[in-house]
Amino acid sequence: MKNKLISFLLFFVAGWLFTNNTALAMGKIKHVIVIGVDAMSVGGIMQANTPHFHEYMKNGAYSLHTRNVLPTISAPNWEAMLTSSGVALTGVTSNDWRIDNYNLPPVVTTENSRYPDIFYVLKKTDHSLKTAAIHQWDGFGNLYDHQFVDIEATCKDERATADKVIEVIKNDKPNFLFIHFDQCDHAGHVYGHMTPNYLKAVELADQLAGEIVNSTKEAGIFDETLFIIVADHGGKGKDHGHETLQGNEVPFILYGNSIKKGYEIPALVRLYDVAATSAFVFHAEMPQAWEGRPVECAFEGFGEPKNLIGTFMAPSTYIPVISPNKPNGEVGGLYVNQKATVTITSAGPDGKIRYTTDGTTPTAHSEVYQHPFEITSSGVVKAAYFGNDGKKSDCSKGYFRVIKQPAANTGVNFTLYKCSNLTKVPDFSILKPSSNGKTLEINTDEIEAQIGENTALVFQGQINIATDGQYTFSTLSDDGSKLYIDGKLIVDNDGDHGVQERQGSTDLTKGKHQIRVEYFNAGGGCFLNCLISGPGIPRQIISPDILENN
Repeated sequence: MKNKLISFLLFFVAGWLFTNNTALAMGKIKHVIVIGVDAMSVGGIMQANTPHFHEYMKNGAYSLHTRNVLPTISAPNWEAMLTSSGVALTGVTSNDWRIDNYNLPPVVTTENSRYPDIFYVLKKTDHSLKTAAIHQWDGFGNLYDHQFVDIEATCKDERATADKVIEVIKNDKPNFLFIHFDQCDHAGHVYGHMTPNYLKAVELADQLAGEIVNSTKEAGIFDETLFIIVADHGGKGKDHGHETLQGNEVPFILYGNSIKKGYEIPALVRLYDVAATSAFVFHAEMPQAWEGRPVECAFEGFGEPKNLIGTFMAPSTYIPVISPNKPNGEVGGLYVNQKATVTITSAGPDGKIRYTTDGTTPTAHSEVYQHPFEITSSGVVKAAYFGNDGKKSDCSKGYFRVIKQPAANTGVNFTLYKCSNLTKVPDFSILKPSSNGKTLEINTDEIEAQIGENTALVFQGQINIATDGQYTFSTLSDDGSKLYIDGKLIVDNDGDHGVQERQGSTDLTKGKHQIRVEYFNAGGGCFLNCLISGPGIPRQIISPDILENN
Protein backbone atom coordinates (compact mmCIF):
# COMPACT_ATOMS: atom_id res chain seq x y z
CA MET A 1 0.00 0.00 0.00
CA LYS A 2 2.87 2.32 0.90
CA ASN A 3 4.61 1.69 -2.46
CA LYS A 4 1.35 2.40 -4.36
CA LEU A 5 0.96 5.69 -2.46
CA ILE A 6 4.53 6.71 -3.26
CA SER A 7 4.02 5.85 -6.96
CA PHE A 8 0.82 7.88 -7.04
CA LEU A 9 2.52 10.87 -5.43
CA LEU A 10 5.44 10.67 -7.85
CA PHE A 11 3.04 10.47 -10.78
CA PHE A 12 1.07 13.43 -9.43
CA VAL A 13 4.18 15.54 -8.90
CA ALA A 14 5.52 14.68 -12.38
CA GLY A 15 2.18 15.64 -13.92
CA TRP A 16 2.10 18.88 -11.90
CA LEU A 17 5.63 19.76 -12.97
CA PHE A 18 4.86 19.02 -16.63
CA THR A 19 1.69 21.09 -16.58
CA ASN A 20 3.34 24.02 -14.87
CA ASN A 21 6.48 23.90 -17.00
CA THR A 22 4.28 23.82 -20.08
CA ALA A 23 2.23 26.73 -18.82
CA LEU A 24 5.46 28.60 -18.02
CA ALA A 25 6.78 27.98 -21.54
CA MET A 26 3.54 29.05 -23.17
CA GLY A 27 3.32 32.09 -20.91
CA LYS A 28 6.42 33.52 -22.56
CA ILE A 29 4.53 34.14 -25.79
CA LYS A 30 2.52 37.34 -25.91
CA HIS A 31 2.80 38.02 -29.64
CA VAL A 32 2.29 35.85 -32.72
CA ILE A 33 3.49 37.10 -36.13
CA VAL A 34 2.54 35.06 -39.20
CA ILE A 35 4.82 35.82 -42.16
CA GLY A 36 2.98 34.45 -45.20
CA VAL A 37 4.75 34.40 -48.56
CA ASP A 38 2.54 33.69 -51.57
CA ALA A 39 3.90 30.83 -53.75
CA MET A 40 7.10 30.27 -51.75
CA SER A 41 7.92 26.60 -52.25
CA VAL A 42 10.00 24.14 -50.27
CA GLY A 43 12.38 23.98 -53.21
CA GLY A 44 12.56 27.76 -53.21
CA ILE A 45 13.78 28.16 -49.63
CA MET A 46 16.13 25.19 -49.94
CA GLN A 47 17.79 26.19 -53.22
CA ALA A 48 17.81 29.97 -52.90
CA ASN A 49 20.21 31.83 -50.61
CA THR A 50 18.00 32.06 -47.51
CA PRO A 51 20.21 32.47 -44.43
CA HIS A 52 17.40 33.76 -42.19
CA PHE A 53 14.97 30.94 -42.97
CA HIS A 54 17.74 28.41 -42.37
CA GLU A 55 18.63 30.11 -39.08
CA TYR A 56 14.99 29.93 -37.98
CA MET A 57 14.85 26.22 -38.85
CA LYS A 58 18.14 25.58 -37.03
CA ASN A 59 16.90 27.39 -33.94
CA GLY A 60 13.22 26.50 -34.24
CA ALA A 61 10.84 23.82 -35.50
CA TYR A 62 9.91 23.16 -39.10
CA SER A 63 8.10 20.91 -41.55
CA LEU A 64 9.00 20.58 -45.23
CA HIS A 65 5.94 18.38 -45.83
CA THR A 66 3.13 20.77 -44.95
CA ARG A 67 0.13 20.24 -47.21
CA ASN A 68 -2.14 22.95 -48.51
CA VAL A 69 -5.72 22.56 -49.74
CA LEU A 70 -7.20 22.00 -53.18
CA PRO A 71 -7.70 23.83 -55.42
CA THR A 72 -4.12 25.08 -55.30
CA ILE A 73 -4.98 28.75 -55.64
CA SER A 74 -4.47 31.63 -53.26
CA ALA A 75 -7.82 32.49 -51.69
CA PRO A 76 -8.82 28.98 -50.50
CA ASN A 77 -5.38 28.46 -49.00
CA TRP A 78 -5.07 31.79 -47.22
CA GLU A 79 -8.58 31.22 -45.91
CA ALA A 80 -7.46 27.80 -44.65
CA MET A 81 -4.76 29.53 -42.60
CA LEU A 82 -7.16 32.14 -41.27
CA THR A 83 -10.04 29.79 -40.46
CA SER A 84 -8.39 26.42 -39.82
CA SER A 85 -10.76 24.88 -42.40
CA GLY A 86 -10.98 23.81 -46.03
CA VAL A 87 -13.15 24.92 -48.92
CA ALA A 88 -15.99 22.51 -48.17
CA LEU A 89 -16.58 24.30 -44.87
CA THR A 90 -15.62 27.90 -45.65
CA GLY A 91 -17.14 28.09 -49.12
CA VAL A 92 -14.08 30.02 -50.38
CA THR A 93 -13.56 28.08 -53.60
CA SER A 94 -11.81 30.67 -55.80
CA ASN A 95 -10.01 34.01 -55.86
CA ASP A 96 -13.31 35.58 -56.96
CA TRP A 97 -14.98 34.80 -53.64
CA ARG A 98 -16.68 37.69 -51.88
CA ILE A 99 -18.81 37.83 -48.74
CA ASP A 100 -21.75 38.92 -50.91
CA ASN A 101 -20.94 36.80 -53.98
CA TYR A 102 -20.34 33.06 -53.65
CA ASN A 103 -21.65 29.68 -54.78
CA LEU A 104 -21.17 27.52 -51.68
CA PRO A 105 -22.27 28.97 -48.32
CA PRO A 106 -20.10 28.38 -45.24
CA VAL A 107 -21.21 25.51 -43.06
CA VAL A 108 -21.46 27.76 -39.97
CA THR A 109 -21.39 31.53 -39.57
CA THR A 110 -20.74 34.13 -36.92
CA GLU A 111 -23.06 37.02 -36.18
CA ASN A 112 -21.48 38.77 -39.19
CA SER A 113 -22.42 35.94 -41.58
CA ARG A 114 -18.79 34.82 -41.90
CA TYR A 115 -17.03 31.59 -41.15
CA PRO A 116 -15.17 32.13 -37.81
CA ASP A 117 -11.57 33.25 -38.44
CA ILE A 118 -8.60 33.60 -36.11
CA PHE A 119 -9.20 37.32 -35.56
CA TYR A 120 -12.76 36.59 -34.42
CA VAL A 121 -11.66 33.76 -32.13
CA LEU A 122 -8.91 35.81 -30.48
CA LYS A 123 -11.09 38.87 -29.93
CA LYS A 124 -13.90 36.75 -28.49
CA THR A 125 -11.37 35.18 -26.10
CA ASP A 126 -9.83 38.48 -25.00
CA HIS A 127 -11.09 41.72 -26.53
CA SER A 128 -7.98 43.55 -25.32
CA LEU A 129 -5.74 41.56 -27.67
CA LYS A 130 -4.48 43.86 -30.41
CA THR A 131 -4.79 42.37 -33.91
CA ALA A 132 -3.38 43.45 -37.29
CA ALA A 133 -3.40 42.37 -40.95
CA ILE A 134 -0.90 43.85 -43.43
CA HIS A 135 -1.05 42.47 -46.94
CA GLN A 136 0.24 43.06 -50.44
CA TRP A 137 -2.51 41.25 -52.37
CA ASP A 138 -5.73 43.24 -52.10
CA GLY A 139 -7.76 40.02 -52.43
CA PHE A 140 -6.48 38.97 -49.01
CA GLY A 141 -8.75 41.61 -47.48
CA ASN A 142 -11.83 39.70 -48.67
CA LEU A 143 -10.99 36.73 -46.48
CA TYR A 144 -11.37 37.95 -42.89
CA ASP A 145 -13.83 39.84 -40.69
CA HIS A 146 -12.57 43.42 -40.54
CA GLN A 147 -14.59 44.14 -37.40
CA PHE A 148 -12.12 42.11 -35.36
CA VAL A 149 -8.91 43.59 -36.82
CA ASP A 150 -7.56 46.69 -35.11
CA ILE A 151 -4.88 47.64 -37.64
CA GLU A 152 -4.92 46.80 -41.33
CA ALA A 153 -3.35 47.99 -44.55
CA THR A 154 -3.03 46.99 -48.19
CA CYS A 155 0.36 47.92 -49.63
CA LYS A 156 1.51 48.48 -53.21
CA ASP A 157 4.55 46.16 -53.14
CA GLU A 158 6.67 43.97 -50.88
CA ARG A 159 8.94 46.83 -49.77
CA ALA A 160 5.97 48.98 -48.72
CA THR A 161 4.44 45.94 -46.99
CA ALA A 162 7.57 45.30 -44.95
CA ASP A 163 7.95 48.98 -44.04
CA LYS A 164 4.34 49.13 -42.83
CA VAL A 165 4.79 45.92 -40.83
CA ILE A 166 7.90 47.27 -39.12
CA GLU A 167 6.12 50.54 -38.35
CA VAL A 168 3.18 48.68 -36.78
CA ILE A 169 5.44 46.40 -34.74
CA LYS A 170 7.41 49.32 -33.31
CA ASN A 171 4.46 51.63 -32.66
CA ASP A 172 1.63 49.25 -31.79
CA LYS A 173 3.19 45.92 -30.74
CA PRO A 174 0.19 43.84 -31.88
CA ASN A 175 -0.53 40.56 -30.15
CA PHE A 176 -1.46 38.89 -33.42
CA LEU A 177 -0.19 40.07 -36.80
CA PHE A 178 -0.80 38.36 -40.15
CA ILE A 179 1.44 39.44 -43.05
CA HIS A 180 1.05 38.63 -46.74
CA PHE A 181 3.85 39.06 -49.32
CA ASP A 182 3.17 38.53 -53.04
CA GLN A 183 6.46 38.85 -54.94
CA CYS A 184 7.19 35.09 -55.26
CA ASP A 185 3.81 34.44 -56.86
CA HIS A 186 4.42 37.24 -59.36
CA ALA A 187 7.87 35.91 -60.24
CA GLY A 188 6.54 32.37 -60.60
CA HIS A 189 3.83 33.43 -63.05
CA VAL A 190 6.06 35.71 -65.11
CA TYR A 191 9.37 33.82 -65.17
CA GLY A 192 8.54 30.32 -63.94
CA HIS A 193 9.08 28.63 -60.60
CA MET A 194 12.67 27.77 -59.66
CA THR A 195 14.06 30.12 -62.33
CA PRO A 196 16.78 32.59 -61.25
CA ASN A 197 14.22 35.42 -61.03
CA TYR A 198 11.93 33.31 -58.87
CA LEU A 199 14.79 32.39 -56.52
CA LYS A 200 15.66 36.10 -56.22
CA ALA A 201 12.07 36.73 -55.08
CA VAL A 202 12.48 34.00 -52.43
CA GLU A 203 15.73 35.60 -51.30
CA LEU A 204 13.91 38.91 -50.95
CA ALA A 205 11.30 37.20 -48.78
CA ASP A 206 14.12 35.88 -46.61
CA GLN A 207 15.61 39.37 -46.32
CA LEU A 208 12.28 40.95 -45.40
CA ALA A 209 11.55 38.25 -42.84
CA GLY A 210 14.90 39.02 -41.25
CA GLU A 211 14.04 42.71 -41.09
CA ILE A 212 10.70 41.92 -39.44
CA VAL A 213 12.30 39.66 -36.83
CA ASN A 214 14.93 42.33 -36.10
CA SER A 215 12.18 44.94 -35.69
CA THR A 216 10.72 42.95 -32.79
CA LYS A 217 14.13 43.14 -31.10
CA GLU A 218 14.13 46.92 -31.53
CA ALA A 219 10.57 47.04 -30.19
CA GLY A 220 11.58 44.97 -27.14
CA ILE A 221 9.15 42.10 -27.83
CA PHE A 222 11.39 39.54 -29.54
CA ASP A 223 11.62 37.29 -26.46
CA GLU A 224 7.82 37.21 -26.24
CA THR A 225 7.10 36.57 -29.93
CA LEU A 226 6.31 33.41 -31.87
CA PHE A 227 6.99 33.66 -35.61
CA ILE A 228 5.13 31.41 -38.04
CA ILE A 229 6.58 31.40 -41.57
CA VAL A 230 4.40 29.73 -44.18
CA ALA A 231 3.19 29.80 -47.81
CA ASP A 232 -0.15 29.16 -49.47
CA HIS A 233 1.20 27.03 -52.32
CA GLY A 234 4.31 26.30 -54.33
CA GLY A 235 4.40 26.03 -58.09
CA LYS A 236 5.60 24.29 -61.20
CA GLY A 237 6.35 26.02 -64.46
CA LYS A 238 4.45 29.29 -64.57
CA ASP A 239 1.51 28.05 -62.56
CA HIS A 240 0.67 26.84 -59.06
CA GLY A 241 1.53 23.23 -59.78
CA HIS A 242 -2.03 22.06 -59.17
CA GLU A 243 -2.10 18.42 -58.06
CA THR A 244 1.69 18.12 -57.92
CA LEU A 245 3.94 17.85 -54.90
CA GLN A 246 5.76 21.02 -55.97
CA GLY A 247 2.47 22.89 -55.74
CA ASN A 248 0.88 21.19 -52.74
CA GLU A 249 3.84 20.96 -50.36
CA VAL A 250 4.87 24.18 -48.58
CA PRO A 251 7.33 25.19 -45.84
CA PHE A 252 6.18 25.74 -42.26
CA ILE A 253 8.56 27.24 -39.69
CA LEU A 254 7.97 28.01 -36.00
CA TYR A 255 10.55 30.27 -34.38
CA GLY A 256 10.58 31.71 -30.87
CA ASN A 257 11.70 31.22 -27.29
CA SER A 258 9.17 28.51 -26.47
CA ILE A 259 9.91 26.45 -29.58
CA LYS A 260 12.19 23.42 -29.69
CA LYS A 261 15.45 24.08 -31.52
CA GLY A 262 16.41 22.28 -34.70
CA TYR A 263 13.27 20.21 -34.46
CA GLU A 264 11.93 18.67 -37.65
CA ILE A 265 8.27 18.14 -36.89
CA PRO A 266 7.49 14.41 -37.27
CA ALA A 267 3.73 14.95 -37.43
CA LEU A 268 1.71 15.94 -40.47
CA VAL A 269 1.24 19.71 -40.61
CA ARG A 270 -1.51 21.32 -42.68
CA LEU A 271 -2.32 24.92 -43.46
CA TYR A 272 -5.32 24.45 -41.17
CA ASP A 273 -2.86 24.33 -38.29
CA VAL A 274 -1.73 27.97 -38.59
CA ALA A 275 -4.89 29.34 -36.97
CA ALA A 276 -5.16 26.40 -34.57
CA THR A 277 -1.59 26.90 -33.32
CA SER A 278 -2.15 30.65 -32.94
CA ALA A 279 -5.32 30.06 -30.92
CA PHE A 280 -3.48 27.50 -28.79
CA VAL A 281 -0.81 30.04 -27.85
CA PHE A 282 -3.43 32.48 -26.55
CA HIS A 283 -5.42 29.72 -24.79
CA ALA A 284 -8.39 30.51 -27.03
CA GLU A 285 -11.14 27.94 -27.39
CA MET A 286 -11.31 26.80 -30.99
CA PRO A 287 -14.68 26.57 -32.75
CA GLN A 288 -15.97 23.03 -33.11
CA ALA A 289 -16.12 23.50 -36.90
CA TRP A 290 -12.37 24.10 -37.22
CA GLU A 291 -10.44 21.25 -38.81
CA GLY A 292 -6.92 22.18 -37.71
CA ARG A 293 -4.98 21.20 -34.63
CA PRO A 294 -2.16 22.94 -32.79
CA VAL A 295 1.35 21.75 -33.59
CA GLU A 296 1.90 21.06 -29.89
CA CYS A 297 4.94 18.82 -30.28
CA ALA A 298 6.97 21.81 -31.54
CA PHE A 299 6.68 23.58 -28.17
CA GLU A 300 9.00 23.04 -25.23
CA GLY A 301 7.40 20.89 -22.55
CA PHE A 302 5.32 18.86 -24.98
CA GLY A 303 6.09 15.29 -25.95
CA GLU A 304 6.20 13.58 -29.32
CA PRO A 305 2.97 13.01 -31.26
CA LYS A 306 1.41 9.59 -30.88
CA ASN A 307 0.17 7.04 -33.39
CA LEU A 308 2.35 8.20 -36.26
CA ILE A 309 1.86 5.82 -39.16
CA GLY A 310 4.24 5.59 -42.09
CA THR A 311 7.04 7.92 -43.12
CA PHE A 312 7.19 11.03 -45.24
CA MET A 313 8.66 10.91 -48.70
CA ALA A 314 11.89 12.72 -49.33
CA PRO A 315 11.19 16.50 -49.49
CA SER A 316 9.89 17.91 -52.74
CA THR A 317 13.14 19.82 -53.17
CA TYR A 318 14.85 16.41 -53.66
CA ILE A 319 12.66 15.52 -56.65
CA PRO A 320 15.14 15.16 -59.52
CA VAL A 321 15.28 17.90 -62.11
CA ILE A 322 15.38 16.54 -65.65
CA SER A 323 16.90 18.87 -68.22
CA PRO A 324 16.29 20.30 -70.75
CA ASN A 325 13.21 21.98 -69.34
CA LYS A 326 11.30 25.15 -70.05
CA PRO A 327 10.04 27.96 -67.77
CA ASN A 328 6.45 26.82 -68.48
CA GLY A 329 7.22 23.57 -66.68
CA GLU A 330 7.48 21.30 -69.72
CA VAL A 331 10.37 18.86 -69.43
CA GLY A 332 11.85 17.24 -72.52
CA GLY A 333 10.71 18.76 -75.79
CA LEU A 334 10.61 18.24 -79.53
CA TYR A 335 13.85 17.38 -81.35
CA VAL A 336 13.77 17.33 -85.16
CA ASN A 337 16.76 15.71 -86.88
CA GLN A 338 18.80 15.87 -83.68
CA LYS A 339 19.57 13.90 -80.55
CA ALA A 340 18.40 14.93 -77.10
CA THR A 341 20.95 15.00 -74.28
CA VAL A 342 19.38 14.34 -70.88
CA THR A 343 20.82 15.66 -67.62
CA ILE A 344 19.36 14.78 -64.20
CA THR A 345 20.19 16.50 -60.90
CA SER A 346 18.87 16.37 -57.33
CA ALA A 347 19.44 18.47 -54.21
CA GLY A 348 19.44 15.34 -52.07
CA PRO A 349 22.45 15.25 -49.72
CA ASP A 350 23.20 11.57 -50.25
CA GLY A 351 21.72 8.56 -51.97
CA LYS A 352 21.22 7.98 -55.68
CA ILE A 353 19.13 9.11 -58.62
CA ARG A 354 17.55 6.18 -60.46
CA TYR A 355 15.84 6.54 -63.80
CA THR A 356 13.99 4.78 -66.61
CA THR A 357 13.46 5.65 -70.28
CA ASP A 358 10.39 3.53 -71.02
CA GLY A 359 7.84 5.44 -68.97
CA THR A 360 7.86 3.02 -66.02
CA THR A 361 8.29 4.26 -62.45
CA PRO A 362 11.86 3.96 -61.13
CA THR A 363 12.46 1.42 -58.39
CA ALA A 364 15.40 0.64 -56.13
CA HIS A 365 16.63 -1.65 -58.91
CA SER A 366 16.42 0.87 -61.78
CA GLU A 367 19.54 2.23 -63.46
CA VAL A 368 21.60 4.70 -61.42
CA TYR A 369 22.16 8.06 -63.07
CA GLN A 370 25.88 8.82 -63.38
CA HIS A 371 26.29 11.17 -66.34
CA PRO A 372 24.26 12.80 -69.15
CA PHE A 373 22.92 10.42 -71.78
CA GLU A 374 21.33 10.69 -75.23
CA ILE A 375 17.76 9.94 -76.34
CA THR A 376 17.65 8.93 -80.00
CA SER A 377 13.94 8.11 -80.28
CA SER A 378 10.72 9.34 -78.68
CA GLY A 379 10.24 8.23 -75.09
CA VAL A 380 9.43 9.14 -71.50
CA VAL A 381 12.25 9.63 -68.98
CA LYS A 382 11.35 9.24 -65.31
CA ALA A 383 13.62 9.76 -62.32
CA ALA A 384 13.39 9.53 -58.53
CA TYR A 385 15.79 10.21 -55.66
CA PHE A 386 16.52 7.30 -53.30
CA GLY A 387 18.07 8.46 -50.02
CA ASN A 388 20.39 6.41 -47.86
CA ASP A 389 17.79 6.80 -45.10
CA GLY A 390 15.34 4.71 -47.13
CA LYS A 391 13.19 7.66 -48.21
CA LYS A 392 12.23 7.99 -51.85
CA SER A 393 11.19 11.19 -53.60
CA ASP A 394 8.24 11.69 -55.85
CA CYS A 395 8.94 10.93 -59.50
CA SER A 396 9.83 13.54 -62.14
CA LYS A 397 9.27 12.92 -65.82
CA GLY A 398 10.21 14.32 -69.18
CA TYR A 399 8.50 13.81 -72.52
CA PHE A 400 10.99 13.59 -75.37
CA ARG A 401 9.82 13.56 -79.00
CA VAL A 402 12.71 12.77 -81.35
CA ILE A 403 11.70 12.96 -85.01
CA LYS A 404 13.94 12.03 -87.94
CA GLN A 405 13.22 13.61 -91.33
CA PRO A 406 9.52 14.50 -90.84
CA ALA A 407 7.41 14.06 -93.97
CA ALA A 408 5.46 16.91 -95.51
CA ASN A 409 2.23 15.60 -93.97
CA THR A 410 3.67 15.15 -90.46
CA GLY A 411 1.77 17.08 -87.77
CA VAL A 412 -1.62 18.81 -87.88
CA ASN A 413 -3.33 21.86 -89.35
CA PHE A 414 -4.35 24.78 -87.14
CA THR A 415 -6.77 27.66 -87.56
CA LEU A 416 -6.57 30.75 -85.35
CA TYR A 417 -9.46 33.05 -84.41
CA LYS A 418 -9.39 36.50 -82.77
CA CYS A 419 -12.34 36.91 -80.40
CA SER A 420 -13.50 38.99 -77.44
CA ASN A 421 -14.55 38.26 -73.84
CA LEU A 422 -13.83 34.55 -74.03
CA THR A 423 -14.83 32.44 -71.01
CA LYS A 424 -15.23 29.10 -72.79
CA VAL A 425 -14.43 27.41 -76.09
CA PRO A 426 -16.44 29.37 -78.68
CA ASP A 427 -18.77 28.15 -81.42
CA PHE A 428 -16.31 28.11 -84.32
CA SER A 429 -19.03 27.75 -86.94
CA ILE A 430 -19.94 31.43 -86.53
CA LEU A 431 -16.38 32.77 -86.40
CA LYS A 432 -14.15 34.06 -89.17
CA PRO A 433 -10.57 32.68 -89.15
CA SER A 434 -7.72 35.14 -88.67
CA SER A 435 -4.93 32.85 -89.86
CA ASN A 436 -4.04 29.22 -90.41
CA GLY A 437 -1.05 26.98 -90.87
CA LYS A 438 0.63 23.72 -89.95
CA THR A 439 2.36 22.65 -86.76
CA LEU A 440 4.15 19.45 -85.81
CA GLU A 441 2.36 19.07 -82.45
CA ILE A 442 -0.98 19.87 -80.87
CA ASN A 443 0.30 22.48 -78.46
CA THR A 444 0.99 26.18 -78.16
CA ASP A 445 4.79 25.99 -78.31
CA GLU A 446 5.39 26.51 -82.02
CA ILE A 447 2.79 29.26 -82.46
CA GLU A 448 2.89 30.96 -79.04
CA ALA A 449 3.82 34.32 -80.59
CA GLN A 450 0.51 34.34 -82.49
CA ILE A 451 -1.63 33.72 -79.39
CA GLY A 452 -2.75 36.82 -77.54
CA GLU A 453 -5.68 37.56 -75.27
CA ASN A 454 -9.06 36.25 -76.41
CA THR A 455 -7.56 33.95 -79.01
CA ALA A 456 -9.12 30.61 -80.00
CA LEU A 457 -7.55 27.75 -81.95
CA VAL A 458 -8.63 24.60 -83.73
CA PHE A 459 -6.10 21.82 -84.41
CA GLN A 460 -7.17 19.14 -86.92
CA GLY A 461 -5.59 16.10 -88.46
CA GLN A 462 -5.35 12.33 -88.21
CA ILE A 463 -3.83 10.12 -85.54
CA ASN A 464 -2.39 6.77 -86.59
CA ILE A 465 -3.22 4.01 -84.09
CA ALA A 466 -0.94 0.94 -84.27
CA THR A 467 -2.91 -1.52 -82.10
CA ASP A 468 -6.57 -2.14 -81.31
CA GLY A 469 -7.50 -1.25 -77.74
CA GLN A 470 -8.56 1.40 -75.27
CA TYR A 471 -6.73 4.73 -75.41
CA THR A 472 -6.75 7.53 -72.87
CA PHE A 473 -6.34 11.13 -74.03
CA SER A 474 -5.66 14.18 -71.86
CA THR A 475 -5.46 17.90 -72.38
CA LEU A 476 -3.36 20.05 -70.11
CA SER A 477 -4.40 23.61 -70.75
CA ASP A 478 -4.63 27.23 -69.63
CA ASP A 479 -7.41 28.18 -70.42
CA GLY A 480 -10.05 25.77 -71.78
CA SER A 481 -9.79 22.95 -74.29
CA LYS A 482 -11.78 20.09 -75.83
CA LEU A 483 -10.48 16.99 -77.64
CA TYR A 484 -12.50 15.01 -80.16
CA ILE A 485 -11.75 11.67 -81.82
CA ASP A 486 -13.79 10.86 -84.94
CA GLY A 487 -16.20 13.65 -84.00
CA LYS A 488 -16.81 12.31 -80.49
CA LEU A 489 -15.96 14.51 -77.47
CA ILE A 490 -13.41 12.55 -75.42
CA VAL A 491 -11.92 15.25 -73.18
CA ASP A 492 -13.86 18.25 -71.85
CA ASN A 493 -11.43 20.67 -70.19
CA ASP A 494 -13.40 23.81 -70.96
CA GLY A 495 -13.66 27.01 -68.95
CA ASP A 496 -11.53 29.94 -67.85
CA HIS A 497 -8.91 28.39 -65.56
CA GLY A 498 -5.22 27.98 -64.87
CA VAL A 499 -3.21 24.99 -66.02
CA GLN A 500 -5.54 22.06 -65.50
CA GLU A 501 -5.65 18.50 -66.77
CA ARG A 502 -8.72 16.50 -67.77
CA GLN A 503 -8.85 13.12 -69.50
CA GLY A 504 -11.15 10.62 -71.18
CA SER A 505 -10.91 7.19 -72.80
CA THR A 506 -12.23 5.52 -75.95
CA ASP A 507 -11.79 2.25 -77.83
CA LEU A 508 -9.94 2.60 -81.13
CA THR A 509 -9.15 0.17 -83.92
CA LYS A 510 -5.84 -0.02 -85.74
CA GLY A 511 -5.55 2.65 -88.42
CA LYS A 512 -6.15 6.38 -88.86
CA HIS A 513 -8.70 8.39 -86.89
CA GLN A 514 -9.72 12.03 -87.04
CA ILE A 515 -8.44 14.16 -84.16
CA ARG A 516 -9.64 17.68 -83.38
CA VAL A 517 -8.62 19.89 -80.45
CA GLU A 518 -10.35 23.19 -79.66
CA TYR A 519 -8.59 25.66 -77.37
CA PHE A 520 -8.87 29.24 -76.15
CA ASN A 521 -6.75 31.69 -74.19
CA ALA A 522 -8.73 34.38 -72.37
CA GLY A 523 -5.69 36.26 -71.10
CA GLY A 524 -2.34 35.93 -69.44
CA GLY A 525 -0.08 33.05 -70.39
CA CYS A 526 -1.21 30.44 -72.90
CA PHE A 527 -0.53 26.73 -72.53
CA LEU A 528 -1.74 23.55 -74.20
CA ASN A 529 -0.40 20.02 -74.33
CA CYS A 530 -2.18 16.85 -75.45
CA LEU A 531 -1.23 13.41 -74.11
CA ILE A 532 -2.02 9.81 -75.00
CA SER A 533 -1.64 6.38 -73.40
CA GLY A 534 -2.71 2.97 -74.60
CA PRO A 535 -1.47 -0.44 -75.72
CA GLY A 536 2.31 -0.22 -76.01
CA ILE A 537 2.26 3.56 -75.38
CA PRO A 538 3.16 4.83 -71.90
CA ARG A 539 1.50 8.11 -70.99
CA GLN A 540 3.23 10.79 -73.10
CA ILE A 541 2.70 13.89 -75.24
CA ILE A 542 1.22 12.92 -78.61
CA SER A 543 4.25 12.60 -80.86
CA PRO A 544 4.31 14.10 -84.36
CA ASP A 545 5.29 10.74 -85.82
CA ILE A 546 1.70 9.47 -85.34
CA LEU A 547 0.02 12.67 -86.56
CA GLU A 548 -0.89 13.59 -90.14
CA ASN A 549 -2.18 16.92 -91.39
CA ASN A 550 -4.25 15.59 -94.30
